[in-house]
Amino acid sequence: MPPTVPTIDFRDFWHIAPAVVLAAWGLVVLIADLVLARRMSVDARRRSIGLLSLVGVGLALLAAIGLLAIGVRPADFSKLLGPSLEAYFSQPSSTIFLGTLAANFPTDVFNVLFVILLGLVVWVSTSYTFTDNWGEYFALLIWATVGMMLLAASEELVTLFLALETMTICLYLLTAMEKSRRRSTEAGLKYFVYGSVSSALFLYGLSLVYGLTGTTQFDGIRQVLVASGPTDVGLAGNLAGATALLLMLVGFGFKVAAVPFHQWAPDVYEGAPAPVTAWIATGSKIASFVALLKVFLHAVQPWSHPSNELLGPGWLAVVAVISAVTMTYGNFAALAQKNFKRMLAYSSIAHAGYMLVGVAAVSVSTSGPASAGSVLYYLVVYAFANIGAFAVAAWLVRDRNGDQIDDLNGLGRQAPVLALCLVVLMLSLIGIPPFAGFFGKLYIFMEALNQGSSGYRLTLMGLVALGLFNSVISAFYYVRVLKAMYLREPSGQRLGPPRSSIAFPVLISAVVVTVFGLTPTPLVDLMKAAAVPMLTAAQPASETAPPPEMAPAPVAAPVPVAAPAAAAAAPSPRPGLSG
Repeated sequence: MPPTVPTIDFRDFWHIAPAVVLAAWGLVVLIADLVLARRMSVDARRRSIGLLSLVGVGLALLAAIGLLAIGVRPADFSKLLGPSLEAYFSQPSSTIFLGTLAANFPTDVFNVLFVILLGLVVWVSTSYTFTDNWGEYFALLIWATVGMMLLAASEELVTLFLALETMTICLYLLTAMEKSRRRSTEAGLKYFVYGSVSSALFLYGLSLVYGLTGTTQFDGIRQVLVASGPTDVGLAGNLAGATALLLMLVGFGFKVAAVPFHQWAPDVYEGAPAPVTAWIATGSKIASFVALLKVFLHAVQPWSHPSNELLGPGWLAVVAVISAVTMTYGNFAALAQKNFKRMLAYSSIAHAGYMLVGVAAVSVSTSGPASAGSVLYYLVVYAFANIGAFAVAAWLVRDRNGDQIDDLNGLGRQAPVLALCLVVLMLSLIGIPPFAGFFGKLYIFMEALNQGSSGYRLTLMGLVALGLFNSVISAFYYVRVLKAMYLREPSGQRLGPPRSSIAFPVLISAVVVTVFGLTPTPLVDLMKAAAVPMLTAAQPASETAPPPEMAPAPVAAPVPVAAPAAAAAAPSPRPGLSG
Protein backbone atom coordinates (compact mmCIF):
# COMPACT_ATOMS: atom_id res chain seq x y z
CA MET A 1 0.00 0.00 0.00
CA PRO A 2 1.28 3.52 -0.74
CA PRO A 3 2.27 5.52 2.36
CA THR A 4 -0.41 7.71 3.89
CA VAL A 5 0.21 11.41 3.34
CA PRO A 6 -0.33 13.32 6.58
CA THR A 7 -2.87 16.13 6.42
CA ILE A 8 -3.27 19.33 8.39
CA ASP A 9 -6.19 19.67 10.78
CA PHE A 10 -7.55 23.12 10.04
CA ARG A 11 -8.67 23.43 13.62
CA ASP A 12 -4.97 23.95 14.36
CA PHE A 13 -5.37 27.54 13.18
CA TRP A 14 -7.31 28.27 16.37
CA HIS A 15 -4.10 27.78 18.35
CA ILE A 16 -2.29 30.50 16.40
CA ALA A 17 -5.22 32.92 16.38
CA PRO A 18 -3.20 35.79 17.97
CA ALA A 19 -0.50 35.46 15.30
CA VAL A 20 -3.14 35.27 12.54
CA VAL A 21 -4.88 38.39 13.88
CA LEU A 22 -1.61 40.33 13.99
CA ALA A 23 -0.49 39.14 10.54
CA ALA A 24 -3.79 40.28 9.02
CA TRP A 25 -3.83 43.51 11.01
CA GLY A 26 -0.42 44.46 9.65
CA LEU A 27 -2.02 44.49 6.19
CA VAL A 28 -4.95 46.52 7.53
CA VAL A 29 -2.52 49.11 8.91
CA LEU A 30 -0.65 49.31 5.61
CA ILE A 31 -3.83 49.73 3.56
CA ALA A 32 -5.27 52.31 5.94
CA ASP A 33 -2.07 54.35 5.76
CA LEU A 34 -1.94 54.19 1.97
CA VAL A 35 -5.61 54.82 1.27
CA LEU A 36 -7.00 56.87 4.15
CA ALA A 37 -4.16 58.68 5.87
CA ARG A 38 -1.91 59.96 3.09
CA ARG A 39 -3.50 63.42 3.09
CA MET A 40 -3.03 63.87 6.84
CA SER A 41 -0.05 65.61 8.37
CA VAL A 42 2.78 63.45 9.62
CA ASP A 43 1.79 63.93 13.26
CA ALA A 44 -1.87 63.17 12.55
CA ARG A 45 -0.89 60.03 10.63
CA ARG A 46 1.34 58.95 13.50
CA ARG A 47 -1.50 59.23 15.99
CA SER A 48 -4.20 57.71 13.81
CA ILE A 49 -2.14 54.78 12.52
CA GLY A 50 -0.75 54.21 16.00
CA LEU A 51 -4.28 54.10 17.42
CA LEU A 52 -5.32 51.68 14.67
CA SER A 53 -2.34 49.48 15.53
CA LEU A 54 -3.35 49.50 19.19
CA VAL A 55 -6.81 48.28 18.17
CA GLY A 56 -5.17 45.29 16.46
CA VAL A 57 -3.04 44.70 19.54
CA GLY A 58 -6.20 44.69 21.65
CA LEU A 59 -7.87 42.13 19.38
CA ALA A 60 -4.77 39.92 19.49
CA LEU A 61 -4.68 40.23 23.28
CA LEU A 62 -8.30 39.11 23.53
CA ALA A 63 -7.51 36.13 21.31
CA ALA A 64 -4.42 35.23 23.35
CA ILE A 65 -6.20 35.49 26.70
CA GLY A 66 -9.15 33.54 25.31
CA LEU A 67 -6.88 30.73 24.14
CA LEU A 68 -5.13 30.67 27.50
CA ALA A 69 -8.44 30.43 29.35
CA ILE A 70 -9.80 27.75 27.00
CA GLY A 71 -6.58 25.75 27.25
CA VAL A 72 -6.72 25.75 31.04
CA ARG A 73 -10.41 24.80 31.37
CA PRO A 74 -11.98 23.88 28.02
CA ALA A 75 -15.09 22.41 29.67
CA ASP A 76 -16.13 25.87 30.86
CA PHE A 77 -16.43 26.98 27.25
CA SER A 78 -18.32 23.96 25.93
CA LYS A 79 -21.36 25.98 24.81
CA LEU A 80 -19.18 28.48 22.98
CA LEU A 81 -16.92 25.90 21.31
CA GLY A 82 -19.36 23.16 20.43
CA PRO A 83 -18.66 19.41 20.74
CA SER A 84 -15.97 19.24 18.04
CA LEU A 85 -13.81 22.13 19.28
CA GLU A 86 -14.34 21.19 22.92
CA ALA A 87 -12.99 17.71 22.23
CA TYR A 88 -10.15 19.23 20.24
CA PHE A 89 -9.08 21.64 22.97
CA SER A 90 -9.48 18.93 25.63
CA GLN A 91 -6.63 16.92 24.12
CA PRO A 92 -3.43 16.81 26.19
CA SER A 93 -0.62 19.20 25.30
CA SER A 94 0.63 18.41 21.83
CA THR A 95 1.95 19.92 18.65
CA ILE A 96 0.09 21.27 15.64
CA PHE A 97 0.73 21.60 11.91
CA LEU A 98 2.43 18.20 11.60
CA GLY A 99 4.55 18.70 14.70
CA THR A 100 6.06 22.05 13.74
CA LEU A 101 4.51 24.25 16.43
CA ALA A 102 3.63 23.69 20.08
CA ALA A 103 0.02 24.07 21.17
CA ASN A 104 0.27 24.12 24.94
CA PHE A 105 0.20 26.28 28.05
CA PRO A 106 3.62 27.99 27.64
CA THR A 107 2.80 29.01 24.06
CA ASP A 108 -0.38 30.74 25.24
CA VAL A 109 1.48 32.44 28.10
CA PHE A 110 4.20 33.78 25.81
CA ASN A 111 1.62 35.00 23.31
CA VAL A 112 -0.04 37.08 26.03
CA LEU A 113 3.36 38.43 27.09
CA PHE A 114 4.40 39.34 23.53
CA VAL A 115 1.14 41.15 22.83
CA ILE A 116 1.30 43.17 26.07
CA LEU A 117 4.89 44.22 25.36
CA LEU A 118 3.95 45.06 21.76
CA GLY A 119 1.16 47.29 23.02
CA LEU A 120 3.63 49.21 25.20
CA VAL A 121 6.10 49.59 22.30
CA VAL A 122 3.38 50.81 19.92
CA TRP A 123 2.20 53.25 22.57
CA VAL A 124 5.72 54.64 23.05
CA SER A 125 6.09 54.90 19.26
CA THR A 126 3.32 57.51 19.12
CA SER A 127 5.24 59.87 21.43
CA TYR A 128 7.35 61.62 18.77
CA THR A 129 7.93 61.74 15.02
CA PHE A 130 10.99 59.94 13.69
CA THR A 131 9.72 58.73 10.31
CA ASP A 132 7.24 59.59 7.58
CA ASN A 133 6.46 55.94 6.82
CA TRP A 134 4.13 55.20 9.71
CA GLY A 135 2.13 52.49 7.97
CA GLU A 136 5.25 50.52 7.13
CA TYR A 137 6.68 51.13 10.62
CA PHE A 138 3.71 49.81 12.59
CA ALA A 139 3.17 46.93 10.16
CA LEU A 140 6.78 45.81 10.59
CA LEU A 141 6.45 46.04 14.39
CA ILE A 142 3.38 43.82 14.21
CA TRP A 143 4.94 41.29 11.82
CA ALA A 144 8.10 41.10 13.93
CA THR A 145 5.83 40.08 16.80
CA VAL A 146 4.31 37.33 14.66
CA GLY A 147 7.82 36.00 14.09
CA MET A 148 8.49 36.10 17.85
CA MET A 149 5.30 34.16 18.59
CA LEU A 150 6.13 31.46 16.05
CA LEU A 151 9.74 31.31 17.21
CA ALA A 152 8.69 30.70 20.81
CA ALA A 153 6.23 28.02 19.64
CA SER A 154 8.61 26.23 17.25
CA GLU A 155 9.11 22.51 17.79
CA GLU A 156 11.43 21.73 14.88
CA LEU A 157 14.47 23.27 13.26
CA VAL A 158 13.08 24.50 9.93
CA THR A 159 10.15 26.32 11.52
CA LEU A 160 12.49 27.79 14.12
CA PHE A 161 14.80 29.18 11.42
CA LEU A 162 11.97 30.61 9.32
CA ALA A 163 10.37 32.29 12.35
CA LEU A 164 13.75 33.64 13.44
CA GLU A 165 14.36 35.18 10.03
CA THR A 166 10.85 36.64 9.87
CA MET A 167 11.51 38.40 13.15
CA THR A 168 15.01 39.63 12.33
CA ILE A 169 14.26 40.86 8.79
CA CYS A 170 11.50 43.06 10.20
CA LEU A 171 13.91 44.32 12.86
CA TYR A 172 16.59 45.12 10.26
CA LEU A 173 14.15 47.40 8.46
CA LEU A 174 12.84 48.97 11.66
CA THR A 175 16.36 49.81 12.81
CA ALA A 176 16.99 51.91 9.69
CA MET A 177 13.55 53.55 9.79
CA GLU A 178 14.81 56.95 11.05
CA LYS A 179 16.16 58.08 7.69
CA SER A 180 16.92 61.64 8.80
CA ARG A 181 19.68 60.38 11.11
CA ARG A 182 22.79 58.84 9.59
CA ARG A 183 23.47 56.58 12.54
CA SER A 184 20.08 54.90 12.13
CA THR A 185 20.91 53.88 8.57
CA GLU A 186 24.38 52.80 9.68
CA ALA A 187 22.89 50.75 12.51
CA GLY A 188 20.46 49.04 10.14
CA LEU A 189 23.28 48.14 7.74
CA LYS A 190 25.50 46.76 10.52
CA TYR A 191 22.61 44.79 11.98
CA PHE A 192 21.83 43.32 8.56
CA VAL A 193 25.45 42.35 7.77
CA TYR A 194 26.14 40.75 11.14
CA GLY A 195 22.72 39.09 11.15
CA SER A 196 23.12 37.64 7.64
CA VAL A 197 26.46 36.04 8.49
CA SER A 198 25.20 34.62 11.78
CA SER A 199 22.03 33.28 10.10
CA ALA A 200 24.09 31.50 7.45
CA LEU A 201 26.31 29.87 10.07
CA PHE A 202 23.28 29.01 12.19
CA LEU A 203 21.51 27.37 9.26
CA TYR A 204 24.60 25.28 8.51
CA GLY A 205 24.66 24.13 12.13
CA LEU A 206 21.00 23.11 11.93
CA SER A 207 21.67 21.16 8.74
CA LEU A 208 24.48 19.26 10.46
CA VAL A 209 22.14 18.32 13.32
CA TYR A 210 19.64 17.02 10.78
CA GLY A 211 22.36 15.07 9.00
CA LEU A 212 23.44 13.44 12.25
CA THR A 213 20.00 12.59 13.57
CA GLY A 214 17.79 12.29 10.49
CA THR A 215 15.03 14.46 11.97
CA THR A 216 14.32 18.12 12.57
CA GLN A 217 11.88 17.59 15.47
CA PHE A 218 13.29 18.65 18.84
CA ASP A 219 11.93 15.60 20.60
CA GLY A 220 13.07 13.31 17.81
CA ILE A 221 16.61 14.72 17.99
CA ARG A 222 16.73 14.12 21.73
CA GLN A 223 15.46 10.56 21.43
CA VAL A 224 18.04 9.72 18.76
CA LEU A 225 20.88 11.16 20.85
CA VAL A 226 19.72 9.26 23.94
CA ALA A 227 19.37 6.01 21.98
CA SER A 228 22.74 6.38 20.30
CA GLY A 229 24.84 6.01 23.53
CA PRO A 230 27.05 5.36 25.29
CA THR A 231 26.10 8.38 27.36
CA ASP A 232 29.67 9.22 28.45
CA VAL A 233 30.92 9.62 24.87
CA GLY A 234 28.92 12.65 23.80
CA LEU A 235 30.87 14.72 21.30
CA ALA A 236 34.17 12.88 21.74
CA GLY A 237 35.49 12.18 18.26
CA ASN A 238 32.33 13.63 16.70
CA LEU A 239 33.64 16.58 14.72
CA ALA A 240 30.33 17.12 12.91
CA GLY A 241 28.38 17.24 16.18
CA ALA A 242 30.84 19.64 17.81
CA THR A 243 30.77 21.88 14.75
CA ALA A 244 26.97 21.88 14.72
CA LEU A 245 26.80 22.96 18.35
CA LEU A 246 29.36 25.73 17.88
CA LEU A 247 27.51 27.06 14.83
CA MET A 248 24.20 27.02 16.68
CA LEU A 249 25.86 28.91 19.53
CA VAL A 250 26.97 31.52 17.00
CA GLY A 251 23.38 31.96 15.81
CA PHE A 252 21.81 32.11 19.24
CA GLY A 253 24.72 34.17 20.61
CA PHE A 254 24.02 36.83 17.99
CA LYS A 255 20.31 36.94 18.78
CA VAL A 256 20.80 37.30 22.54
CA ALA A 257 23.90 39.57 22.18
CA ALA A 258 26.35 37.26 23.97
CA VAL A 259 30.10 37.87 23.71
CA PRO A 260 31.83 37.48 21.25
CA PHE A 261 28.74 37.79 19.02
CA HIS A 262 27.62 41.11 20.48
CA GLN A 263 29.38 43.59 18.17
CA TRP A 264 26.15 44.75 16.57
CA ALA A 265 24.31 45.58 19.79
CA PRO A 266 25.84 48.92 20.93
CA ASP A 267 25.56 50.59 17.50
CA VAL A 268 22.08 49.20 16.84
CA TYR A 269 20.74 50.15 20.26
CA GLU A 270 22.11 53.67 19.89
CA GLY A 271 21.18 54.20 16.24
CA ALA A 272 17.69 52.68 16.10
CA PRO A 273 14.64 54.71 17.18
CA ALA A 274 14.07 54.26 20.91
CA PRO A 275 10.85 52.17 20.54
CA VAL A 276 12.60 49.84 18.06
CA THR A 277 15.54 49.47 20.45
CA ALA A 278 13.07 48.59 23.19
CA TRP A 279 11.53 45.87 21.01
CA ILE A 280 14.94 44.43 20.09
CA ALA A 281 16.01 44.41 23.74
CA THR A 282 12.81 42.80 25.03
CA GLY A 283 10.61 40.87 22.60
CA SER A 284 13.48 39.68 20.44
CA LYS A 285 15.53 38.58 23.44
CA ILE A 286 12.62 36.71 25.05
CA ALA A 287 11.80 34.80 21.85
CA SER A 288 15.47 34.00 21.18
CA PHE A 289 16.09 32.76 24.71
CA VAL A 290 12.97 30.59 24.64
CA ALA A 291 14.20 29.02 21.39
CA LEU A 292 17.68 28.58 22.89
CA LEU A 293 16.20 26.83 25.93
CA LYS A 294 14.19 24.47 23.72
CA VAL A 295 17.14 23.54 21.53
CA PHE A 296 19.87 23.23 24.17
CA LEU A 297 17.87 22.04 27.19
CA HIS A 298 15.64 19.67 25.25
CA ALA A 299 16.83 18.73 21.78
CA VAL A 300 20.61 18.49 22.34
CA GLN A 301 20.57 18.26 26.14
CA PRO A 302 22.18 14.76 26.03
CA TRP A 303 25.29 16.53 24.69
CA SER A 304 25.40 18.94 27.65
CA HIS A 305 27.65 17.04 30.07
CA PRO A 306 27.64 13.38 28.98
CA SER A 307 30.59 12.37 31.19
CA ASN A 308 29.22 14.22 34.24
CA GLU A 309 32.23 16.51 34.12
CA LEU A 310 32.34 20.16 33.24
CA LEU A 311 35.19 19.73 30.78
CA GLY A 312 33.77 16.56 29.31
CA PRO A 313 32.79 16.23 25.65
CA GLY A 314 29.71 18.51 25.80
CA TRP A 315 28.53 22.10 25.45
CA LEU A 316 28.23 22.95 29.16
CA ALA A 317 31.79 24.25 29.48
CA VAL A 318 31.42 26.43 26.36
CA VAL A 319 28.22 28.03 27.68
CA ALA A 320 29.85 28.58 31.08
CA VAL A 321 32.80 30.40 29.50
CA ILE A 322 30.54 32.51 27.26
CA SER A 323 28.40 33.39 30.28
CA ALA A 324 31.40 34.52 32.35
CA VAL A 325 32.91 36.61 29.55
CA THR A 326 29.55 38.11 28.54
CA MET A 327 28.50 39.44 31.92
CA THR A 328 32.00 40.72 32.73
CA TYR A 329 32.60 42.46 29.41
CA GLY A 330 29.10 43.93 29.29
CA ASN A 331 29.35 45.51 32.72
CA PHE A 332 32.86 46.90 32.35
CA ALA A 333 32.11 48.30 28.88
CA ALA A 334 28.97 50.00 30.22
CA LEU A 335 31.06 51.93 32.76
CA ALA A 336 32.59 54.06 30.00
CA GLN A 337 29.35 54.96 28.23
CA LYS A 338 27.89 58.46 28.23
CA ASN A 339 25.01 57.67 25.87
CA PHE A 340 21.94 56.37 27.73
CA LYS A 341 20.85 53.90 25.03
CA ARG A 342 24.40 52.66 24.49
CA MET A 343 24.76 52.08 28.22
CA LEU A 344 21.56 50.04 28.16
CA ALA A 345 23.01 48.06 25.21
CA TYR A 346 26.02 46.94 27.22
CA SER A 347 23.71 46.35 30.17
CA SER A 348 21.67 44.06 27.92
CA ILE A 349 24.83 42.14 27.04
CA ALA A 350 25.61 41.71 30.74
CA HIS A 351 22.09 40.48 31.48
CA ALA A 352 22.43 37.89 28.71
CA GLY A 353 25.43 36.60 30.64
CA TYR A 354 23.39 36.25 33.83
CA MET A 355 20.70 34.34 31.93
CA LEU A 356 23.31 31.98 30.48
CA VAL A 357 24.33 31.13 34.06
CA GLY A 358 20.76 29.89 34.40
CA VAL A 359 21.03 27.87 31.17
CA ALA A 360 24.20 26.19 32.45
CA ALA A 361 22.61 25.48 35.83
CA VAL A 362 19.38 24.10 34.39
CA SER A 363 21.29 21.76 32.05
CA VAL A 364 22.65 19.90 35.09
CA SER A 365 19.67 20.41 37.39
CA THR A 366 18.26 17.45 39.26
CA SER A 367 14.90 19.17 39.76
CA GLY A 368 13.78 18.73 36.16
CA PRO A 369 12.49 21.20 33.55
CA ALA A 370 10.73 23.33 36.17
CA SER A 371 14.13 24.76 37.10
CA ALA A 372 14.09 26.69 33.80
CA GLY A 373 11.32 28.80 35.32
CA SER A 374 14.03 30.91 36.96
CA VAL A 375 15.37 31.96 33.54
CA LEU A 376 11.87 32.71 32.24
CA TYR A 377 11.09 34.81 35.34
CA TYR A 378 14.28 36.79 34.77
CA LEU A 379 13.34 37.36 31.12
CA VAL A 380 9.91 38.75 32.01
CA VAL A 381 11.05 41.22 34.68
CA TYR A 382 14.06 42.28 32.58
CA ALA A 383 11.76 42.97 29.62
CA PHE A 384 9.44 45.28 31.55
CA ALA A 385 12.34 47.17 33.13
CA ASN A 386 13.83 47.84 29.69
CA ILE A 387 10.53 48.92 28.13
CA GLY A 388 10.25 51.66 30.75
CA ALA A 389 13.89 52.72 30.38
CA PHE A 390 13.63 53.08 26.60
CA ALA A 391 10.38 55.01 26.97
CA VAL A 392 12.41 57.57 28.92
CA ALA A 393 14.98 57.54 26.10
CA ALA A 394 12.18 58.34 23.65
CA TRP A 395 11.21 61.30 25.85
CA LEU A 396 14.78 62.62 25.74
CA VAL A 397 14.93 62.37 21.97
CA ARG A 398 11.57 64.10 21.58
CA ASP A 399 12.34 67.11 23.77
CA ARG A 400 16.13 67.42 23.70
CA ASN A 401 16.98 65.67 20.45
CA GLY A 402 19.56 63.62 22.33
CA ASP A 403 19.90 60.50 24.42
CA GLN A 404 22.92 61.23 26.58
CA ILE A 405 22.91 60.47 30.29
CA ASP A 406 23.56 64.19 30.88
CA ASP A 407 20.21 64.91 29.21
CA LEU A 408 18.62 63.46 32.35
CA ASN A 409 20.10 66.22 34.51
CA GLY A 410 17.52 67.66 36.88
CA LEU A 411 14.77 65.23 35.87
CA GLY A 412 13.97 64.60 39.53
CA ARG A 413 12.78 68.20 39.86
CA GLN A 414 11.06 68.53 36.50
CA ALA A 415 9.11 65.26 36.62
CA PRO A 416 9.39 63.71 40.11
CA VAL A 417 6.96 60.84 39.49
CA LEU A 418 8.63 59.74 36.25
CA ALA A 419 12.06 60.11 37.84
CA LEU A 420 10.98 57.92 40.76
CA CYS A 421 9.75 55.29 38.29
CA LEU A 422 13.12 55.37 36.53
CA VAL A 423 14.83 54.91 39.90
CA VAL A 424 12.74 51.78 40.45
CA LEU A 425 13.69 50.43 37.01
CA MET A 426 17.40 51.10 37.51
CA LEU A 427 17.40 49.49 40.96
CA SER A 428 15.63 46.46 39.53
CA LEU A 429 18.24 46.14 36.78
CA ILE A 430 21.00 46.33 39.40
CA GLY A 431 19.28 43.64 41.45
CA ILE A 432 18.41 45.60 44.58
CA PRO A 433 15.61 44.24 46.79
CA PRO A 434 12.66 44.41 47.00
CA PHE A 435 12.38 44.80 43.22
CA ALA A 436 11.86 41.94 40.80
CA GLY A 437 15.36 42.12 39.30
CA PHE A 438 16.78 41.04 42.65
CA PHE A 439 14.67 37.89 42.72
CA GLY A 440 15.48 37.17 39.08
CA LYS A 441 19.17 36.99 39.88
CA LEU A 442 18.51 35.25 43.20
CA TYR A 443 16.57 32.37 41.62
CA ILE A 444 19.15 31.87 38.85
CA PHE A 445 22.09 31.94 41.26
CA MET A 446 20.35 29.63 43.76
CA GLU A 447 19.64 27.19 40.96
CA ALA A 448 23.37 27.16 40.18
CA LEU A 449 24.35 26.72 43.85
CA ASN A 450 21.89 23.86 44.40
CA GLN A 451 23.72 21.51 42.03
CA GLY A 452 25.76 19.14 44.16
CA SER A 453 27.82 17.14 41.64
CA SER A 454 31.56 17.53 42.25
CA GLY A 455 32.23 17.62 38.51
CA TYR A 456 30.79 21.10 37.94
CA ARG A 457 29.80 22.47 41.37
CA LEU A 458 32.93 24.59 41.73
CA THR A 459 32.49 26.08 38.27
CA LEU A 460 28.85 27.00 38.91
CA MET A 461 29.84 28.51 42.26
CA GLY A 462 32.50 30.50 40.42
CA LEU A 463 29.89 31.77 37.94
CA VAL A 464 27.65 32.84 40.82
CA ALA A 465 30.55 34.64 42.53
CA LEU A 466 31.41 36.37 39.25
CA GLY A 467 27.75 37.29 38.78
CA LEU A 468 27.61 38.88 42.24
CA PHE A 469 30.80 40.80 41.52
CA ASN A 470 29.39 42.03 38.23
CA SER A 471 26.16 43.09 39.93
CA VAL A 472 28.23 45.37 42.15
CA ILE A 473 30.05 46.76 39.10
CA SER A 474 26.71 47.41 37.37
CA ALA A 475 25.61 49.59 40.27
CA PHE A 476 28.23 52.19 39.32
CA TYR A 477 26.81 52.96 35.89
CA TYR A 478 23.15 52.64 36.86
CA VAL A 479 23.71 55.01 39.79
CA ARG A 480 25.11 57.57 37.32
CA VAL A 481 21.56 57.84 35.98
CA LEU A 482 20.22 58.52 39.47
CA LYS A 483 22.99 61.05 40.11
CA ALA A 484 22.12 62.93 36.93
CA MET A 485 18.44 63.12 37.86
CA TYR A 486 18.82 64.24 41.47
CA LEU A 487 22.27 65.75 42.01
CA ARG A 488 22.74 67.86 38.89
CA GLU A 489 21.15 71.04 37.70
CA PRO A 490 18.99 70.90 34.55
CA SER A 491 21.01 71.56 31.41
CA GLY A 492 20.01 72.37 27.85
CA GLN A 493 16.43 72.65 26.66
CA ARG A 494 13.83 71.92 29.33
CA LEU A 495 11.95 68.64 29.00
CA GLY A 496 8.31 69.10 28.14
CA PRO A 497 5.53 67.43 30.10
CA PRO A 498 5.51 63.65 29.47
CA ARG A 499 2.67 62.52 27.28
CA SER A 500 0.59 59.52 28.25
CA SER A 501 2.41 57.52 25.55
CA ILE A 502 5.59 57.91 27.61
CA ALA A 503 4.29 58.30 31.15
CA PHE A 504 2.04 55.24 31.25
CA PRO A 505 4.53 52.69 29.83
CA VAL A 506 7.14 53.92 32.34
CA LEU A 507 4.61 53.78 35.17
CA ILE A 508 3.35 50.33 34.15
CA SER A 509 6.90 48.98 33.95
CA ALA A 510 7.75 50.35 37.40
CA VAL A 511 4.59 48.86 38.89
CA VAL A 512 5.31 45.44 37.33
CA VAL A 513 8.88 45.19 38.66
CA THR A 514 7.68 46.39 42.07
CA VAL A 515 4.69 44.06 42.37
CA PHE A 516 6.58 40.99 41.16
CA GLY A 517 9.38 41.94 43.53
CA LEU A 518 7.12 42.21 46.57
CA THR A 519 5.18 39.08 45.56
CA PRO A 520 7.40 37.06 43.20
CA THR A 521 5.82 33.68 43.91
CA PRO A 522 2.84 33.88 41.47
CA LEU A 523 5.05 34.77 38.51
CA VAL A 524 7.70 32.21 39.50
CA ASP A 525 5.06 29.48 39.77
CA LEU A 526 3.60 30.52 36.42
CA MET A 527 7.00 30.38 34.72
CA LYS A 528 7.78 26.99 36.26
CA ALA A 529 4.43 25.68 35.06
CA ALA A 530 5.26 26.98 31.59
CA ALA A 531 8.80 25.55 31.59
CA VAL A 532 7.74 21.94 32.16
CA PRO A 533 5.67 21.38 28.97
CA MET A 534 8.00 23.67 27.04
CA LEU A 535 10.99 21.40 27.65
CA THR A 536 9.20 18.04 27.67
CA ALA A 537 6.71 18.41 24.79
CA ALA A 538 6.79 15.18 22.82
CA GLN A 539 4.92 13.30 20.14
CA PRO A 540 4.46 9.54 19.90
CA ALA A 541 7.73 7.86 19.01
CA SER A 542 6.28 6.68 15.70
CA GLU A 543 6.00 10.30 14.58
CA THR A 544 9.35 11.53 15.82
CA ALA A 545 11.69 8.64 15.15
CA PRO A 546 13.44 8.92 11.78
CA PRO A 547 12.36 6.44 9.09
CA PRO A 548 14.67 3.46 8.49
CA GLU A 549 16.01 4.80 5.21
CA MET A 550 17.19 7.99 6.99
CA ALA A 551 18.33 6.42 10.26
CA PRO A 552 21.30 8.35 11.61
CA ALA A 553 24.76 7.18 12.46
CA PRO A 554 25.85 6.77 16.07
CA VAL A 555 26.44 10.34 17.14
CA ALA A 556 30.03 9.61 18.19
CA ALA A 557 30.95 9.11 14.55
CA PRO A 558 31.97 12.19 12.60
CA VAL A 559 30.21 11.11 9.40
CA PRO A 560 26.68 9.66 9.35
CA VAL A 561 26.39 6.11 8.08
CA ALA A 562 23.63 3.54 8.06
CA ALA A 563 22.65 2.80 11.65
CA PRO A 564 21.73 -0.63 12.99
CA ALA A 565 18.11 -1.55 13.19
CA ALA A 566 18.05 -0.89 16.91
CA ALA A 567 18.73 2.79 16.34
CA ALA A 568 15.68 3.08 14.10
CA ALA A 569 13.40 1.39 16.58
CA ALA A 570 11.33 3.41 18.96
CA PRO A 571 13.62 4.56 21.76
CA SER A 572 13.03 3.87 25.40
CA PRO A 573 11.13 6.45 27.44
CA ARG A 574 12.95 9.73 27.61
CA PRO A 575 14.95 10.29 30.81
CA GLY A 576 14.67 13.38 32.97
CA LEU A 577 16.21 16.67 32.08
CA SER A 578 19.42 15.81 33.90
CA GLY A 579 20.13 13.33 31.11
